[in-house]
Amino acid sequence: MKQVYTCLLGLLSGLSALGQSSGQPSAEIFELSPIRVIAGDSLIDRGGLSSGFTTGAVDLYQMQSVQETSALVPNLFVASSETRGYGDVITIRGTGNTLFFSPAGVAQYIDDVPSGDVFTYSSELLSGNSLTVHRGGMGSFFGRNGPAGVIEIQSPKPMQEQRINLAAEFGSFSKRAFRANISGPISGSGVSHSLTVFHNERDGYLYNATLDRHTDTREARGAQYNLFFSPGNDWNARVKLVTESIDDGSQRLTSLFSPDPFVVGSNLEGETQIDRNQISVHLDREFEWGVFKSITAFQKWELDPSTVDLDLSPDPISTSAIQQDQNLFTQEFRFESNDSGSPLDWRAGLFFQDKETGGDTTRVFPAPPFFPVFTENTAFETEEQSIAAFGHVSFDVTETFILDAGARVQKADASIDREKSSPVGLAPISADKNGTYASVDFGFEAVMSDHFSFIGRSASAFKPAGYSAFTDLPNLAGFNDESSWSNEIGFSFSTTDTTFKARVTVFDVSIDNYQLERSVPNATDYIVITADEVSSSGIEAEVVWQPNPNFVIEGSVGSNDVTFEEHIDPFNGANLNGNEVPFTPSTTFRGSARYSLDNGIFFQATFRGIGETFFDEGNTAMFRQGSHEVFDAQIGFRRERYSVVLYGENLGDEQYYTFINPQIFAATPGDPESFGVRLSARF
Repeated sequence: MKQVYTCLLGLLSGLSALGQSSGQPSAEIFELSPIRVIAGDSLIDRGGLSSGFTTGAVDLYQMQSVQETSALVPNLFVASSETRGYGDVITIRGTGNTLFFSPAGVAQYIDDVPSGDVFTYSSELLSGNSLTVHRGGMGSFFGRNGPAGVIEIQSPKPMQEQRINLAAEFGSFSKRAFRANISGPISGSGVSHSLTVFHNERDGYLYNATLDRHTDTREARGAQYNLFFSPGNDWNARVKLVTESIDDGSQRLTSLFSPDPFVVGSNLEGETQIDRNQISVHLDREFEWGVFKSITAFQKWELDPSTVDLDLSPDPISTSAIQQDQNLFTQEFRFESNDSGSPLDWRAGLFFQDKETGGDTTRVFPAPPFFPVFTENTAFETEEQSIAAFGHVSFDVTETFILDAGARVQKADASIDREKSSPVGLAPISADKNGTYASVDFGFEAVMSDHFSFIGRSASAFKPAGYSAFTDLPNLAGFNDESSWSNEIGFSFSTTDTTFKARVTVFDVSIDNYQLERSVPNATDYIVITADEVSSSGIEAEVVWQPNPNFVIEGSVGSNDVTFEEHIDPFNGANLNGNEVPFTPSTTFRGSARYSLDNGIFFQATFRGIGETFFDEGNTAMFRQGSHEVFDAQIGFRRERYSVVLYGENLGDEQYYTFINPQIFAATPGDPESFGVRLSARF
């Protein structure tokens, strides 16, 4: 990582030496409309299905974390163990990551900066952010590979006058949240900035009968600072700093045998402590031929510690204590066409990533008759370096027929150094591997009329090979790369006045070497394995109806059949062909309605549902979550300077699990019913 620090410091030094001329980024209006955009005219919208959510729509669905985007678009699912992303699985159309060691299937970008592995994704969605979910292989559009899709988050830029925004929230379980933002020009300097600070906390949902208290308390605090300036010669620059600190109690994990999912009997309270810090430098300049962008970023994520009672009982039988960190350096150079009115629209770039992940895990298991308890310590370091070239082009063949195509080439190197100590001895592993991967995509749009158009797309995608750290056997540590080919076709429709929009898509995906993570029988190993072939097919529909400016209804539904076509259990030889793939719900659906009065009062209601989901390859009934729906509602009063919102979440107190752990017969219950008030003021 020394060359990474040197490169980053050099770039920062160069920026500090540049003069600060009087230029200033253009103002960007803070959009409050809850209308959801389901199609657009940009290159990236043409090249794949994109579902965009304005700042108002983010507030409409009361999204406060990435984990709460589950079912937001058809066939997007987040299996959350409620540890601020650690151990989460995010899938789109059946492709995602594993709990710990496989690459992300759904990449995340925040203000053009890519995140690392899924467990490092930010746990907070700050108010004012807009969000776009791109479905399908996005390797030709972004530096960070997104074989299943990309979640793209954008924060608002400063406006031309100084603004101060204050917000507070009070709710059930003694929830308290505070946020402040100041943004605008720095007087007389030609520089603008934006500073956001936040703090939120609540009491626990889980009652620990052994300790006689609620133990899964939550507390987070952080800040984000952006500095915008023009160093001269038509260059625009942005420096962004982010810090986030998590101080949580126990993991929200209860026994599947408990009659009440919110009661646990653990003798160990448990805790999760996470720190995340980031610095990024953004440069862009518009030329006659197009726009050049450079995004340099360094991110450090640290978990220290995460402690869990694995047996969830009053007895000191089995525990886990994890310390883990990830350092990520990325450099992306992007070249894009400008808005010149040309029939040719394009994007190309180069991307470099250096990712180092280190861990130190101590696990305690019962091991009679040889040992009263069996304690093992695993220390590991994995490193992944990759460099990629990507590009996409769209061409208006005629006014009614558009073709687009793209490609990506990526070289990836992975290595592992791992040591394990236990009563039976040491188990060191040191290995490395490399590979070169490629993906392509192409599609079309045929505009049949002002109201109706056909769309089609085919794409290949890949997830590189890598290593699992929780095994003693070198031949089990490495896992193979995953590859897929997808086809989709659909149509979009809108009325002349655009009061009604709809899009329907049918897709089919074939996946080879599908990456899964599971425990090894009669051992403490936990590894990534691959299924020879998986199929994923389904249909997706999205609609928006806004009969007048004050009233809007929108919704979506996704049906997804993700099945093992060829998969033999590598340990017991069981034929799993025809079984549903874990972490892939059969359906997702959601809808919302909002009515706003001219005097500032508004009413809105939303619902989201997730269909049957299995959490193991054998589709065991105990590890199945049935279909469930969650209803939320808000009533508020909004004026230009302030707003008051009363809300209710999970009305009716639906009980369901967001994650099931078959290894320890435990699960994470979803948020219970809660009520509260949100206050905000703007100056």
